[in-house]
Amino acid sequence: MHRLANNFSVSTNPPSGITPNIVTPSSCATGLERCCYAGPYQCGLQYPPVASARAPLAGQAAYGEYPWQAVLLGPGDIYIGSGALIDPLNVITAAHRIADYISGSRVLRVRLGEWDASSASEPIPALEYTVTKIFVNPNYNSANLQNDIAMLRLSSAVPLGTTPTITTACLPATSFVGSTCWVSGWGKNDFISGAFQAIQKEVDVAVKSSTDCQTALRTTRLGPSFVFDSNSFVCAGGEAGKDACTGDGGSPLVCSLNGRFFIVGLVAWGIGCGTSNIPGVYVNVASYIPWITRTVSLT
Repeated sequence: MHRLANNFSVSTNPPSGITPNIVTPSSCATGLERCCYAGPYQCGLQYPPVASARAPLAGQAAYGEYPWQAVLLGPGDIYIGSGALIDPLNVITAAHRIADYISGSRVLRVRLGEWDASSASEPIPALEYTVTKIFVNPNYNSANLQNDIAMLRLSSAVPLGTTPTITTACLPATSFVGSTCWVSGWGKNDFISGAFQAIQKEVDVAVKSSTDCQTALRTTRLGPSFVFDSNSFVCAGGEAGKDACTGDGGSPLVCSLNGRFFIVGLVAWGIGCGTSNIPGVYVNVASYIPWITRTVSLT
């Protein structure tokens, strides 16, 4: 597996001197009830850019642009994959990325506020948490990745609203088929000869209908009888050179609505990476909102 640099400046306390500029609606719009917390914090909102941050190169995300994205780390800072922060104590990810950690025999950690994995010179230190419980969807099938979703319970609550590099994304309450959305991560830049990325990358992909997903995937080695499971999955992309790839498992696919970002998918699987007319496949987060809601309440 790819190893992230282990020379980070990691803190469990929010940095001082940060004054968040959070847009606070007077009330939650219809369909946004799930993201409303008491107090000034609201989900799915990006902060203004950090003035002292390095400018990104082509294809790289801006520093703090995807503040809900979590990095999953195993012993020795081994990179496991990504996830998305949905509330102060819980991260959702693809179940297949953390299958080796379900027994609890190995420590799994979550790092938030990450951007450049090869440097400790970022303007704001990342925050790091131990995973104390792992909840895997009971219908997860490792053979075909149906119901490929898990929730990670953090060792302590994330101090939301204290740093511009860490926020939550909202859970989806509407369809985003036809929307251009974004996926970000540190995965490989090519399926065959690619390398893992030190700096977070981003790519825009269009969300497809389940019919279009099935039609496209039937042209691959999956064959003409392949049935796309639209409860488990959504697909997006299909433009040459624009895709998530190996190592991006669990990375959030987010779509914007009225300035607020929603987690529509989590990177699950694909046939190669960035092949023309072949979309990538993501966990259909909307299907699992009842499970997510129940699981959040578990102790």
